[in-house]
Amino acid sequence: MKPEFAFAEDVRFTCSRCGDCCRTWNVMLGPGERRRLEALDWAGRADELVDVRPAVRVRQPGAAERERLRRRGDGACVYLGAESQCRIHEHFGAEAKPLLCRLYPFGFYPMGDRVGVDVSFACRAVSEGRGKPLAERQPEWTRLLSAAADPKRHQLRAGVPLPGELVWEIEHTLLGFLDDGSLSLFDRVRCVLQFMRLATTGDPATASAAQLRAAMGRGIPIQIARQPSAATMDKTQRAIFYQWLFLCLNPPPFDLQEWPRHEQERETSRRVKAGKRYLKLQGRPWVDNRELAATFEEVARVDAGVLDRPEVVAVLETYLKAKILAQRFLVIGDEELPLVEATPKFFLALPMTLWTAQALAADRGAARVEEADVRGALRLVDRTLGTLPTSALPRKQAEACDFVMLETDLVEAALNDVARRR
Repeated sequence: MKPEFAFAEDVRFTCSRCGDCCRTWNVMLGPGERRRLEALDWAGRADELVDVRPAVRVRQPGAAERERLRRRGDGACVYLGAESQCRIHEHFGAEAKPLLCRLYPFGFYPMGDRVGVDVSFACRAVSEGRGKPLAERQPEWTRLLSAAADPKRHQLRAGVPLPGELVWEIEHTLLGFLDDGSLSLFDRVRCVLQFMRLATTGDPATASAAQLRAAMGRGIPIQIARQPSAATMDKTQRAIFYQWLFLCLNPPPFDLQEWPRHEQERETSRRVKAGKRYLKLQGRPWVDNRELAATFEEVARVDAGVLDRPEVVAVLETYLKAKILAQRFLVIGDEELPLVEATPKFFLALPMTLWTAQALAADRGAARVEEADVRGALRLVDRTLGTLPTSALPRKQAEACDFVMLETDLVEAALNDVARRR
């Protein structure tokens, strides 16, 4: 039986061979893949690859030690050719490549009787909306799925199991909120957050819980429309938001663990100083591990009124719905988060994207955010989705971070502050 795939129909993709993924993406190897790469005969094809070791061992935050495809000193995959072509593909065919390379920019997440299809907006073609509809990829996905599928156990809250069918039901309620064109995107997100606070108590499998969710699905948009938001970030929320923003936009160098100790210490010190600037909003921010030409003050002066522009709202809607359908927001490292914990952490990506779009506009000397800035911001923010567990922070910071993200109105307050809706 062919699987039923769930994906955002508005997303498009055709590989443009830009080579970005081969220069910036960590490819984790599966069982036996290192040995298969070592067995490739490069003699007479690319002699410089004859003795190349294809993998290094790494440990990512929140994940077990694994093998990663080796990169060159310039950050590119060791197999990337001068014309941005994969030399494995060129000489041995697509099937010889590591599975994750064949899957990119897609990921598969089985849940219940369906498979969520994740699409990385870090991919240039995806973030720019270029290429063919995803529906045309389904035969290819079916061929790859047996090797890529990895069923998970789902939870509503810690210790409260949640069948896959119920996850889909709850998430389709969230998608219904995001599709409600009578509300602004800001208020649609408020509906999602309010629903997750109120409709996820008790046993979700009971008939009464289902009736409550249905009633809230109808009533919450009416309530939100009548009550404008006045939330703004307090000191603690602001510290958590900008700390998380810095970590999201500036992942450590891919090979930091392989550097000499003194260089690791120097890079760590440099990153700590840059992170402190975010907390104080002083000097020039880092974005994508480089210091911008603009200061924090100049970023704040950029017109961020993009939530009132239909073309930008459409881009953000597509992103949010794509990630919900994909289930990717549920995964951090090797673990799946409970739904009530994952949802607010995921929606924090929206104010982070808006701030990053302002920063990109300020960096090019513009006074107003454009659609291209938003698409560029999504590439940066989505790159680290699912790779930043709060457990990677020092214990007290991790506890404070989790509390603020899960127990306060951080997303709503950050949206108000960044978009200046107050």
